[in-house]
Amino acid sequence: MKQRFKQKKGNFFLKIPWTTLGFLSLVGLFWIGLTSIETTNAQQQFQSLEQAIIRSAVHCYAVEGAYPSELAYLEENYQLEIDHERFIVHYDGFAANIVPEIIVIARDS
Repeated sequence: MKQRFKQKKGNFFLKIPWTTLGFLSLVGLFWIGLTSIETTNAQQQFQSLEQAIIRSAVHCYAVEGAYPSELAYLEENYQLEIDHERFIVHYDGFAANIVPEIIVIARDS
């Protein structure tokens, strides 16, 4: 009598590594895509903050005729919002008629 439902011994064990490898490849590609999006988002936030500080300082100069000497003045009077937990901002307004030096540094997460 023929055995119709006899399984081959090696067939099952060959499928497991390929399935696992395929799954791990998909997880790896997903992880790479996710970190790429996160890095791009952080860079855009960094550039956006730097531009917002410059725009606020120029707006203050246009309205008041002088650049503010401190960053806190822009935050209080020109609705500039800075996440100080994520970014370090160096603002050096040494003269009222000269554009201040603005340096934005991202903190390590």
